[in-house]
Amino acid sequence: MLRRAVLAILALGFQLSAQSETPKPIRVLFIGNSYTYYNNLPRLVEVISESQGGGPRIVSESSLSGGKTLKWHWEKAEAIELIRKGGWDYVVLQEYSTLGKVPAPGAEPEINDPAMYFEYAEKFHEEIAKAGAKTVLYATWARYGFPEQQRRLDVAFTRFALKSGASIVPAGLAWTVTRIEFPAIALHSPDRSHPTMAGSYLNALVFYQSLTGRKAANPPSVIAGPKQPGDAAEVTLVNLAWSDANALNQIAQRVVAQEPLRPVQ
Repeated sequence: MLRRAVLAILALGFQLSAQSETPKPIRVLFIGNSYTYYNNLPRLVEVISESQGGGPRIVSESSLSGGKTLKWHWEKAEAIELIRKGGWDYVVLQEYSTLGKVPAPGAEPEINDPAMYFEYAEKFHEEIAKAGAKTVLYATWARYGFPEQQRRLDVAFTRFALKSGASIVPAGLAWTVTRIEFPAIALHSPDRSHPTMAGSYLNALVFYQSLTGRKAANPPSVIAGPKQPGDAAEVTLVNLAWSDANALNQIAQRVVAQEPLRPVQ
């Protein structure tokens, strides 16, 4: 009887120890448009986090609508209600890809004056701070054929981050490095704007490593899930050759390590 009691106490102790060592999940709210919901970026980030033994899981909710700006999200107020619900560690802000200026059909994209982006990013940043969370800027990429525009985008993201204390997930920088070092890996879809599976996978790796401060070890290169956040049916979100997935992971690690404004724990 005594031996059984001792073994039961030891077993309970091991269980409590294991529970205490389980990292607290990181709760993330994504606010943005199709650059976030294409290939269900939030789900990719979650699956990568689930694949990493001993690391924190990332769980997310989203307020997303195609072709919309932060100004639109602010005026609609759904995203604000989600922020005020609280419980977030990070709130990700993704502006329209040309800083809020929607190009006319067939016209060349132009980067907008960042004033509108700054205005509404600041409004959201204040609400995020009140909710006890940290603001994260999704630093997106230039459209295909306009690599020179990446600098203007990055300058705007960096200016706001330095002014506000927000952090940056440097996806655009990771795309630039990939374009130079692995030009055969297509990141842009045929529409020259949205991400391919490889583009979304690279973004997810940059998010995971930025939000956790951990390198992703052998993350899955095939991932299934709902096509968009909130959908019911599952599809293949990512299906990459291991060599491509590994190359993108190495780039994500290097870029995040070199980004001084990243939100490392």
